[in-house]
Amino acid sequence: MNPQIVEMIQTFESNTKNKKEKYKEFLAYIYMSFGKKIFLCKKDKTIDKYKKIRDDIIKLIIVNEKQVIRELSK
Repeated sequence: MNPQIVEMIQTFESNTKNKKEKYKEFLAYIYMSFGKKIFLCKKDKTIDKYKKIRDDIIKLIIVNEKQVIRELSK
């Protein structure tokens, strides 16, 4: 699995026990984390870089949904 995703899973905290809800919260967490970085950037080139990274990570999480859910359940 992508090291960035593993790192984000380790920093993610959820109060719910439902696996699907945790997965949805994790997607929102990723989106919001990169949203903060994008908001704080001043340069368009850096903003585009973070947007691309965010989109790529979200695509990876969606493609590897079962593996991500398994990691979140640990």
